[in-house]
Amino acid sequence: MRAAVAGLALAAGLAVSCEVLAQTARPAPGATDQGRVLLDTLNQVDALGRQVRELRGQVEDTGNRVDQVRDGLQKADKRQGELYGDTDARLRRLEQAAKDELAERRKLQGQLTDLELRLKKFEADLDVQLRKFEADLEARIRRLEGAAPASGVGSGPGESEARSRRGTEVPGDGGATRSAVESVPGAASSPVAVPGPAALAAQAGAAAAVATPGAGGTAAAVAVEPLSPSKAYEFALGRQRAGDPAGAIQGFLGFLRQYPKHELAPNAQYWLGEAYLKAGEFGNAIAAQQKLMQSYPDHLKIPDSMLILSGAQAGSGDVAAARKTLEELISRHPLSESADKAKQRLSRLK
Repeated sequence: MRAAVAGLALAAGLAVSCEVLAQTARPAPGATDQGRVLLDTLNQVDALGRQVRELRGQVEDTGNRVDQVRDGLQKADKRQGELYGDTDARLRRLEQAAKDELAERRKLQGQLTDLELRLKKFEADLDVQLRKFEADLEARIRRLEGAAPASGVGSGPGESEARSRRGTEVPGDGGATRSAVESVPGAASSPVAVPGPAALAAQAGAAAAVATPGAGGTAAAVAVEPLSPSKAYEFALGRQRAGDPAGAIQGFLGFLRQYPKHELAPNAQYWLGEAYLKAGEFGNAIAAQQKLMQSYPDHLKIPDSMLILSGAQAGSGDVAAARKTLEELISRHPLSESADKAKQRLSRLK
């Protein structure tokens, strides 16, 4: 802009000088040579005037360009401000979204922790109920054991039929009652005929006949009450925790056969797979956990089930499948305790 102003000032000065030279260079009468000189001078002045006008036009054009550049800079500044504001707004929205996501994850983590605590409490309650059930069963066996010696000896065909149904001997002259079936844990020395763990779990509700004194001094067959679903499940779980995988397998298989639609069926399916794994039956363990994941894909036991599945796959020699299962567990359930265990196993699995 300063160059344009200086050019305008120079052009104005040249124009004034040309006019002064034109007025002073007019030829006097009779001075021919001087007239030629003055004429040449006038021609030069005209040329200078044209140059001045051209310079003036260039100065004006430069000024217009300067104005255009200034407008462009103003528009660029405005656009930059708008972009800055838009970028800042987007960053704030992203920060808010990240905060909301973090809060939601913490909320879900809290809910998951609460569910895990409730599940542990539920399992603890089941364990307590199982202990009560075993104590009650042992007390009933002792009562029956105390009542058996007082039974009279029957000699009729009805008594013989009852004995054949019970599969036991009635106490007589020097005779002793012997068990015809497996004894219940905790009462191994009891000479009373009662179902064993495998029979109780497999039948899950079948009646067992035992000898009790009748009204006329003869023995009568009395049926033990069938096991409820919860007690059948507790009994099988007790075998699992007692380190008896074979008994647990029979118990959970019996439970699932009797109560396939019960609310405890998913848990029974999970524990069945774990019992197979402890028994070294890796193929059955894999099949049991896969059935759980297919039948109950949203169950809380799924992360633990995938952990058991990977162990069975590794035990069967399929290390690639075990690694894949652990990676899927970490990807699908990253906040679970099983995912932390899966990371540790994955680092050790080669």
